[in-house]
Amino acid sequence: MAKDTRLINIYLKIHNKKAITLDDLGYLAEHDPECFEKTCKNVVYNIPEAKPVMDLDIPESICQEPGPEPSDGQNRQNIEKILENLKRLEMKEFPVTDIDVGRIKSLLGNLYMELQFPHNDKYMFIDMADSGNVSFLDKRV
Repeated sequence: MAKDTRLINIYLKIHNKKAITLDDLGYLAEHDPECFEKTCKNVVYNIPEAKPVMDLDIPESICQEPGPEPSDGQNRQNIEKILENLKRLEMKEFPVTDIDVGRIKSLLGNLYMELQFPHNDKYMFIDMADSGNVSFLDKRV
């Protein structure tokens, strides 16, 4: 249950447009590494200048057929490298410094949650109770 609570807290941060931390991104990477890797590819698609930070073998076009799947160990190394690059970028120690790390982290979180919990604007994840400012999560989450 603590894992679900942490995921919900991260979702609420993202939903309320609060800054997410590298620890939050690390947790998301541990929770579902495959989803995190897809999210990183989508970030590079949306922010091409972030490619050196993501440092994955990303095809020229997202529509191309992917090559052989990397092993779980390789996926873990890629994810750890991405998180390390983000940390270095945040501390201004990354060779390319003209990238907005806050924008990358925000997009990573948003895209990750969109992959985890696909939705449309008609059905929201969070419903506000009529009796005050107490919020609760929809049963789908």
